[in-house]
Amino acid sequence: MENRSIERREPAPELIQALANLTPGKALDLACGSGRHALWLAERGWKVTGVDLEENTGGIPHFVRADLERHEYAIEPAAWDLIVCWLYWQPDLLPEIARGVRPGGVVALAGKTTGRFATSLENYRRAFRGWHELASGENEARAFFIARRVGNGEKFID
Repeated sequence: MENRSIERREPAPELIQALANLTPGKALDLACGSGRHALWLAERGWKVTGVDLEENTGGIPHFVRADLERHEYAIEPAAWDLIVCWLYWQPDLLPEIARGVRPGGVVALAGKTTGRFATSLENYRRAFRGWHELASGENEARAFFIARRVGNGEKFID
């Protein structure tokens, strides 16, 4: 029998710094991979659901296997205190992510800045206009954006 255990990687430092002091609630980790962010959040009291195309053997308590590109997982509107989508870029997911975060909730997003699935900090800022930016950055490898939904009146900009 093949041992398919996954070596656990540390969460992104930007994510740790921005989210460490948030009050735990309900979190969704899209394209969670090995679960490095989902597990870190769960250890801090978050109720985490991880979603990924690949079967997860990283120990995420609530895992859903789904192909995000085929929209096999629907993000429930206003259901999440935090949605993480780290180093995965799918522009048509952004409106659904925005609708999925409760007022006062947070998004933590990152994508690569080169290659076929490249994005930019400006793409995130444009998509989440009106959200309160908690942390952000961009370099030659990636862009990240962490922001809080400030109330009930935001509209997602397509």
